[in-house]
Amino acid sequence: MKERFVLITGGAKRIGATTSRYLHEKGFNIILHYNNSELEAESISNELNKIRKNSCFTIQGNFNSEASINTLVEKVSNITETLDLLVNNASSFYPTPIDTASSDQWKDLTDTNVTTPLFLIQALALYLKRANGCVINISDTLIKNGIKEYSLYTGAKAALEGITKSLAKELAPKVRVNGIAPGAILWPDDKDLSDKEKESILKKVAIGRIGKPEDIAAVIFFLTESKYTTGQIINVDGGRFSF
Repeated sequence: MKERFVLITGGAKRIGATTSRYLHEKGFNIILHYNNSELEAESISNELNKIRKNSCFTIQGNFNSEASINTLVEKVSNITETLDLLVNNASSFYPTPIDTASSDQWKDLTDTNVTTPLFLIQALALYLKRANGCVINISDTLIKNGIKEYSLYTGAKAALEGITKSLAKELAPKVRVNGIAPGAILWPDDKDLSDKEKESILKKVAIGRIGKPEDIAAVIFFLTESKYTTGQIINVDGGRFSF
């Protein structure tokens, strides 16, 4: 049986960690990228390699450094010559009110949310073509209507969605390129939301509850199996409405 490899950027925490475990269970070998989360990455790697020997590899990379893409690709080449799936999950997210927004913030947010995904796809295109693989870019369901005080982040994710649709045409028929736009999947780690704030968010969700990381991982796996789907941005947001 042919080995299948997936590279997941930001694969050590939150949605990325769940996706790593989920796809490993489905038979993928995991190449797990992380930046600062070395302990979490190594913990997942040890866990998965106990289940199946030599099935999870970790690669560190700071995506604010242009050279990191070349380093990452070189390390991938030492693991496999083919790539069945690239999940561009790593992201920066923080408010940038327009009266204080800076060019450094713009560079940081575009580096992680659009520039690195674009040039990772470019650098790994041959690996993906060899496997007739696919790319999944993680966007955000809220960017279509804008997010107050997050204009820089919103712009970066909007660019990512445009690139997703364009590359779906350019890389076809060998490589499929899709996007997933999550809604409220996990409450933020770095901000304590009050019960009132959580209730306000959930009132806008048709299903009436916060999502689970497994909801995203399941759609990622679906897109690997759906060979006639490309150029799509799929909302996984419980039917979230904008008011």
